[in-house]
Amino acid sequence: MSGSSTTTTLLDMFGTRLPGELAFSLSLHGNVPTDHPLASEIAATLDGKAASLPYPRREDVAWVTLAPTAGDLRRAIEDLRCWVLPSFGWESRPSIRSDGGSAGQMGALLLAQSPQGYFRWHSRLADIHHVIARLATMRAVIAQAPARQSQLRPTLEMLRRQFTLGLATGDRNTALQAINEIDQRQLDTAPNALSMRIRLAAAFGDDQAIVDHPQLDDLLSMRVPRRVVESLLLAHHAVFLADHEAAGNIKAALAAYLPLYGRLAGLAGHPTGGADSAIARMATYDAALSEDAGRLHALADRFPNDTVVAALASSLPTLGLQPISEPAAPPVLETEAHSVEPPVVETVELPVAEGETDKVVPVLITAEPTLLLDWSDVPALVATDAREPLAAFLQRAMLMPDVCDPGDGDFLIELFTDSDIIADTKKRAAADQVLTTVIDAYVCEELFPRRERLGLYQAMLDIWSSSRTMSTDPIDGQLLLTIADALLRLDGRLEAVAATAIARWWEARPVRSRLAWLGEALELLTEQSTAQDYLALWYAGAGLIKVDHEGFSVADRHLWYRLGRRLGLDVATTHEALGGNWLPLQSADDPLLAAGFKKIAIVSLHERAAREAAAQIEDRTHAHVVLVTDHAAGEGTASATTADVILFVWGATKHAVYRAFDKVRDRLEYVQGTGSASIVRALERRVRAAGTEM
Repeated sequence: MSGSSTTTTLLDMFGTRLPGELAFSLSLHGNVPTDHPLASEIAATLDGKAASLPYPRREDVAWVTLAPTAGDLRRAIEDLRCWVLPSFGWESRPSIRSDGGSAGQMGALLLAQSPQGYFRWHSRLADIHHVIARLATMRAVIAQAPARQSQLRPTLEMLRRQFTLGLATGDRNTALQAINEIDQRQLDTAPNALSMRIRLAAAFGDDQAIVDHPQLDDLLSMRVPRRVVESLLLAHHAVFLADHEAAGNIKAALAAYLPLYGRLAGLAGHPTGGADSAIARMATYDAALSEDAGRLHALADRFPNDTVVAALASSLPTLGLQPISEPAAPPVLETEAHSVEPPVVETVELPVAEGETDKVVPVLITAEPTLLLDWSDVPALVATDAREPLAAFLQRAMLMPDVCDPGDGDFLIELFTDSDIIADTKKRAAADQVLTTVIDAYVCEELFPRRERLGLYQAMLDIWSSSRTMSTDPIDGQLLLTIADALLRLDGRLEAVAATAIARWWEARPVRSRLAWLGEALELLTEQSTAQDYLALWYAGAGLIKVDHEGFSVADRHLWYRLGRRLGLDVATTHEALGGNWLPLQSADDPLLAAGFKKIAIVSLHERAAREAAAQIEDRTHAHVVLVTDHAAGEGTASATTADVILFVWGATKHAVYRAFDKVRDRLEYVQGTGSASIVRALERRVRAAGTEM
């Protein structure tokens, strides 16, 4: 047994009051025998765990139940109500005390041991031995109980949604878990699962894993979404060609592309003027090796400022190519490595009712469907349970999201406000599948957020904030913030729209597990407004924090204090609302300081949040922190590549900046969220992971 002097003093106050064999004094004897009736409760108290202690009075026995946190106290009370109360004891009035009251020294010691309050109950004097025996049996049985495990096995559609949300919010582990379970349970075809792995690797910069994958050539012989093709092209460019281009050796780059030609020929197609420069260059290498002079000239005209494209186009004479009067016409769908006849048969999972076995049924997908549907047809397809046409259209939308223009997303509003669809399990599952496809196609895309999609984002935010408000999965809340952030970045006048969705989400489940989310949401809103309209939300969160702030990180403490001050509260009021002196003291034991960082980089377009995070990190690490708020690679990204760790804010950066860190992926730490607390948490997470590996 162990314990502080205050704990020993508290226990002695109970022990000296007990009669006969129950009496004990730790200060005199140092311990109690293991066969003492209260040995288990005394040991739990000394170890800082939940315990119940008796205090005999003239008419009855007063009991006090202590616990280190509010959650532990709630669980201890639930156990007592199952084993002791009300058969052998009764709750006092009031049963929970969170202040010393008139209990004098004992009250202060009780709160020192149980800072969130203690639970009071009483029993008959004659039953004290029986109650003690019940407590011992309760503790022994609970100790032997197996860990509770959930038997829920997610369906394929649930796992696809998990993967999509993981990509949309930058949560790599969540997305990877979804793919691994799909593979383990063989819920989807191997090509579909491989496409998901390539998208995940591309999203987090693992180019080498893409180009080295043993099944890549098999995948390229099939029809795959355009975004997967682009991921493949970008990865091959980064691994095999980028260094030669940076050195200005275009001839060496062309030679390096030659072994790749058989694998990648035709994939780059005819990129438009807004395409990634790497895609344009891959198309130019392909045109050069296929001796397509017309295509080379067209690419040079389309990308006049790209030196690599210009160099390859100007080298036509040395390559010995013959000019072609007209460039080759682009294919109808630029995702096929080869012409495939007959049309490819894809496997698409259709929504199933709860309790049914997951089914994967083949759906015929052709380059030119006999009936061209659009998103406005989707509500009718779902309402009439037209499963095969719906699956065919959703597959087409994934292959060609820009061709299947979603407009302002009115179809989503119609879909999720149809009472017949919402009331029918199968139709609601189909509606959820539609929503997942929309998120995958238009939020997980590289160019997100796009101004022309503003109406769609508004519809998505409205539907998500109303249909998923009771979700207990943190990633659902993170997606809401991702979309709200997109709206505010594109049009600050939509602040009220974002605020309404955030308030709706919180008010549906105002629970402790959402406090971190609420802090980030308030930081997002206050970034865009100087008004104090959000003070009520802050007080709602502060009330829960005041009751129990156990487990709050240093980053969370700074965030909630800073939000209170930002919303106009003075220092004293902020501290009082949060429950005392809230800001943590600096500690030499801070793991961030012990990590020994010399230079840390933060990459984000949210400059205010980045600066606030930088101030905290500098204060805690004594390291030099650099901010990169550029829209493209330059001096800022070059400086960041020399940092010990690069905190990359996933939801507030541009793709061109991301590619600047291709060579230092091992030092990138992806930030989930865009607020200052998210940035600091990412650094804390990296330090914890490094400590685990040591």
